[in-house]
Amino acid sequence: MTSDSTISVLRDVLRVYDHRYLDLDRVQRDRLVEGTRHVLGEEGLSDAARAALPASVRLRAFCIQNGLRDELERLIRDEAEGSPAGAVVVGGRIYALYPYLRGVSRQDADITGEVGVDHRLDAASWQGGRVRLRGAAVLQRVETHRTAVEVVLRERASGREHGFAAEHREPGAGGFESFVDPAVLAPGRWDAHVTVTALGVTREARFGSVRAPRLKPVPQRRTIQGREPREATLYFTKGGHLALLVTAGARRVPLHTRVLRRLLR
Repeated sequence: MTSDSTISVLRDVLRVYDHRYLDLDRVQRDRLVEGTRHVLGEEGLSDAARAALPASVRLRAFCIQNGLRDELERLIRDEAEGSPAGAVVVGGRIYALYPYLRGVSRQDADITGEVGVDHRLDAASWQGGRVRLRGAAVLQRVETHRTAVEVVLRERASGREHGFAAEHREPGAGGFESFVDPAVLAPGRWDAHVTVTALGVTREARFGSVRAPRLKPVPQRRTIQGREPREATLYFTKGGHLALLVTAGARRVPLHTRVLRRLLR
């Protein structure tokens, strides 16, 4: 299929290849597949359609066009059961791995733009004058022991950011621990992000919306001492993301100045 105007039609047609397809009997499946092959045409998906459709849909079209009925059913069943295929990184691109699918082009298996970060916040608390964060973060579908994690705080209004290194605490599972120092942050609202790098691929996500059940989303406030005292409040936004509010604290007035002010009242 070469006309770009048919992309929305293709999306609607291929959308039914989910759990609903598995509920059909053999005759109904055959009729649906034959009808879809007619829509796809002899040329199959155009480059424009491939660019607009996700890999899962492109692979359904591949199976249908090539008469791979058993492979199509397995593809749909694996996704319905929450068992997506793994992935491999080649030259900075990420490709889905389906050992039972032969002859799939790299273009159809390319999921680079679809891969994000799986993350979880396990603990967030004050330790002295710093915020201690513990959690986990990995690239979706990419299995590797070589993963670097960094916690990034980005000021909401200005876009300024500060990165804080994370140390692994669960090798291979993406577990990490990081300490955030509010003393280096200017007053403002700082949203927490987690950045994951593996095999040359880097992805970032807002952090804190996925939390361990025992973690209570209650604000935690501290006074940060220094040349310019500040108030820092660790809290969760309405969307459930972790953030840090830093405000200028009241300057501490020396004792002799306070005494003198009282005498002069």
